[in-house]
Amino acid sequence: MWLRDIQNLQHGTLVDVRNREEYDLNHIPGAVNIPWDIHLYYLDELQELPRPWILFCEEGYRSGLVALSLKALGFEEVYNGGSWRDAAQELDEIEAAA
Repeated sequence: MWLRDIQNLQHGTLVDVRNREEYDLNHIPGAVNIPWDIHLYYLDELQELPRPWILFCEEGYRSGLVALSLKALGFEEVYNGGSWRDAAQELDEIEAAA
């Protein structure tokens, strides 16, 4: 999925689901860190964040698991953004085209 295809992308929240150590090494500016393995503990905080929620991690596997989990719980406007590097590059391209 291309990020540019997500409606209201600019009003949503970027959610980095990598662990804290990975996030601290490098991440997309403005992204919120909610580690994939404990994301269920953050449901209250997550619900306060604007949607759509674009989830990403190192390669897209963990973000895919979290997206499936949240959708199974009934959340809508949840997207697997794949790799954080690919997401960062596409966001830069979107911004440059604007």
